[in-house]
Amino acid sequence: MPTPVTGEPDPNGGDCVGCGRCCHHPSHTVHFLESDEHRMGKRLLELYTEEYTQPPGFRFMKNVPTAAGDETHCAGLDVSVPGQYPCAIYEHRPDDCRIVEPGSPACLEARRLGHLGSSVEFHRPR
Repeated sequence: MPTPVTGEPDPNGGDCVGCGRCCHHPSHTVHFLESDEHRMGKRLLELYTEEYTQPPGFRFMKNVPTAAGDETHCAGLDVSVPGQYPCAIYEHRPDDCRIVEPGSPACLEARRLGHLGSSVEFHRPR
């Protein structure tokens, strides 16, 4: 699991790829709406998402074990280069991920904890 990060994030997202803490979270955290499914398309949905079998059958981003095996992170997180955390599906990412902007409450919590905490609630602007 990544260690916590101190200091304020770059408001323009300049340090997001070097952080990636928001992409470390429990399973069934990042859910999909119909617009997200349309944006990703069939191939990416098959590779990066899973449908929860319990009603009402929500779709979530898959999680995969970290290298240490003690936590999980989003399947869309590219961890192939040490210390870099780019999103493999950034242009197609779901709205839940788009809400976690630099300096948002979810961003700050993830930086403070080293992962996205369970206390984060995703809110959509109305």
